[in-house]
Amino acid sequence: MLDYYDPGVPSSTAVPQANVKRSPLRGSYVGPNDVNESFGAFEAQTARYDAGWLQGIQLDKKLPTLLVLRGADAGLRIPLTKDTLTLGRTVESDLVFHDDQISRRHATISFDSESGKYYLADLGSTNGTFLNDRPVTKTELNDGDKIFAGTTILKFVLQDEVESESGEIVDRLMFQDDLTGLMVKRRFFNELKIQLNYSGVQGHSLSLFMMDLDGLKKVNDTHGHSTGAYVIAEAGKIIGAICNNGGQACRYGGDEFIAYSLRLSKSAALELAESVRKAIKEHLFEKDGVQLSLSISIGVATFPEDGKSLEGVSKAADEALYRAKARGRDAVSD
Repeated sequence: MLDYYDPGVPSSTAVPQANVKRSPLRGSYVGPNDVNESFGAFEAQTARYDAGWLQGIQLDKKLPTLLVLRGADAGLRIPLTKDTLTLGRTVESDLVFHDDQISRRHATISFDSESGKYYLADLGSTNGTFLNDRPVTKTELNDGDKIFAGTTILKFVLQDEVESESGEIVDRLMFQDDLTGLMVKRRFFNELKIQLNYSGVQGHSLSLFMMDLDGLKKVNDTHGHSTGAYVIAEAGKIIGAICNNGGQACRYGGDEFIAYSLRLSKSAALELAESVRKAIKEHLFEKDGVQLSLSISIGVATFPEDGKSLEGVSKAADEALYRAKARGRDAVSD
């Protein structure tokens, strides 16, 4: 990781304005609480620094990357980590896009080690693959080329270390819930739709979990919303650690969570939910000297037996959650 330093502002001072602002070189934020009210910092000499840290940055090493410019996945940054990658609409492909005008296996991007070049090849897709403004069967890719597949537009770029690290920061801001570190809701439901469709085609089961922390309002009222936010963050980490191995978890909103797991029978799904319930129950939430014990209620539904569509299985899981709460909370129900 790059070690950023701001040569223009001494570490003990900050820019005097109310709005939080990113320091131009250092990966941290400064805000109103850091303002030197005397504004003495602006009368001091510019701080000097050792420019030796610049030598560690690799600007000549280029990392092949796809940027999604348009479509349901807009904003995604996809480093190309394999010599050959398949683009398509289903999980049979290496890179899956949420676009019903993209074929199941639409195109490939491959690296030729002899020439050191990257190539784009169409796989006989229904709607074709276009490079910039022309249809292609197979063609060389150059830095900055735009790839059109269905309604999705990709840009092929060769990024240096600084650009790649900047992209990682943007990825976290766009696709991770800032409180829990879990996948954001929009991305989660895109993934869930793909996995549900694939499970239907392959005849596999998929289990959906609706979860709600018990008693968070009391925590907020008694200890403040910062403590409540801490509890949500800790609970999210616990849920993610258990559910992300065979599926994905997400903060649905407030103190509600949702997760899916692949290829689990109903009984196995109930066991997984019980492990989440037990882990939350046994965890000691501690912040600023305050120790809290909480519980969680979980509803479980399994595709296709409880619902043959996303709407159907979601409704079944939601109804199961209400049954868990009706039992007095701290319970799992199907």
